[in-house]
Amino acid sequence: MQISIILLGKLVNFFIMILLGFILVNKHILNASDSRILSIIVVYLVMPCAIINSFEIGFTKEKLQGLLFSAVLATIIHILLLIFINIGRKLWHWNTVECATVMYSNSGNMIIPLVNAMLGTDYVLYSCAFMSVQLIFLWTHCSTMLAEKPHMEWKKIITNINVIAIIAGLLLFFCQIKLPSVILTPVKDIGNMLAPLSMIVTGMLMADSPIRDSLKNAKLYIFSAIRLVIWPAVLLLIMYVSHVYALIPEGRTLLLIVFLASITPSASTITQMAQVYNKDATYSGLLNVFTTLFCIITMPLAVILFSRLIL
Repeated sequence: MQISIILLGKLVNFFIMILLGFILVNKHILNASDSRILSIIVVYLVMPCAIINSFEIGFTKEKLQGLLFSAVLATIIHILLLIFINIGRKLWHWNTVECATVMYSNSGNMIIPLVNAMLGTDYVLYSCAFMSVQLIFLWTHCSTMLAEKPHMEWKKIITNINVIAIIAGLLLFFCQIKLPSVILTPVKDIGNMLAPLSMIVTGMLMADSPIRDSLKNAKLYIFSAIRLVIWPAVLLLIMYVSHVYALIPEGRTLLLIVFLASITPSASTITQMAQVYNKDATYSGLLNVFTTLFCIITMPLAVILFSRLIL
């Protein structure tokens, strides 16, 4: 129950940030179109800094084991989701934004501050394992899907700043290279802007979205339910039946981190990428807003259920 209370408090903080972004546009201080500039800053500057900073920790055998455990679980989860959205695309004709909404959680912007508040800084590394796996899928599968390219452009993927940041972070971790403070301090400070800027962008898009009209759009409720209720229930059942948490000593805690990363709202990065690739950013933003609004109820309840079944 205590974990759920901490989680609820952090979610309230995120909503305040969203409200501030909404006010900036609503009071005509900024235009909603200005959010595209912030999105580019988040995707190409803030996120790479957050990735590199997360790997600047001491190396131990236990941390390596936990990191690999978390990364393998994250990979399996994304493969299962990939199969699921392909079924949705063929049977129910989901478009690219809807597929991305179901598959990609807001782990990059939410999970690090959530894990830090709930479990402490020592466990942030394991949340980065999920985030790193998701980033690889984002900049391979998702970017190709949104750009509507028939094949992945491997040159662009390999040279993408976020993929480079993951590789650099892994090298720093395994080689135990410590960045000098004159470099690490600005990298850390910029990385800490990830959640605030992402939430502000969500609020700015919300201010320019037809919220009242969207309340009648059944799809927004359906995909919110898939993202926040159906998928978490399926995932929790798989985790409970498989007893995968028994594989390593801290398996239950690491499983909680992976579970948290999987049940967050739809990734705000999808909205930012939709803006970059000139897709329906308004629809994507509405899906992000709806899932973010509903998660204040669904996430604490999911964590309570997780605690009773697994912890």
